[in-house]
Amino acid sequence: MIRLLQTALITMYTFISVASSNAMAEATKISLWPKETYAQEVILSYPQEVRFSQVLSDAYAQLDYQPYSLGTALINPNKQQQVDKKKYSILKQLRDINTPASNYIAKKLDALDFAYRERIETDPSKVRVNPKYDPMVKGTYLLSLPKRPQHIYLINADDQNFLTLQLTANSNLKDYLAEQFEAYRYTYDDAWIIQANQDVYQATDIQWKGKLYFLSPGSMIFIGLTGLSEKYHDLNADIAHLLALRLEP
Repeated sequence: MIRLLQTALITMYTFISVASSNAMAEATKISLWPKETYAQEVILSYPQEVRFSQVLSDAYAQLDYQPYSLGTALINPNKQQQVDKKKYSILKQLRDINTPASNYIAKKLDALDFAYRERIETDPSKVRVNPKYDPMVKGTYLLSLPKRPQHIYLINADDQNFLTLQLTANSNLKDYLAEQFEAYRYTYDDAWIIQANQDVYQATDIQWKGKLYFLSPGSMIFIGLTGLSEKYHDLNADIAHLLALRLEP
């Protein structure tokens, strides 16, 4: 009798442990975005957390083109509020400054959609061979897999321009700026570079330094607002980092 009771207790304990484990395992759902790109909505579903390499492999199997890995984005909708808050703060500052240039940038930013992109390696070959680039993913996400663009963007606050420039082989930042501005007999010495993989940095003394800045397809050049007061010292940097969250269609 005692042995039967022990067996029953062990069986019950095992059942509870399995049930608890299943309850704790969080299902993972990855929706390929934008869904209009596909004949029908594609959702990758997993019963629990999954390696990112598996997600990329399964997502690539749904495509009839080679995605642009630098532009690939794992979007976390649960963190979207952080992006919206940042965008709202920037728009408020721009409207408070209330100059033609600031109002122009505010209008452009307001028309763009931004999403929280996880800072994660998206090159399948690197993810596959290096465990540190292959984290576990759990929860609900969107995965954007754009095609490789053939252009870059130039946003110039003072000139109130938002241009799409043809990507040119072996051209660097100086080349693109010279093409746009030398005809008007003036140059810009500072610009923010927003690469397709979200890297953001400021190029200074462009005309004098020998350093060359090469731009990835789909990247952006942002020539910020000039004459800002100390109160808005970080505004151009904030705008550049917000632009890094814009998704290539």
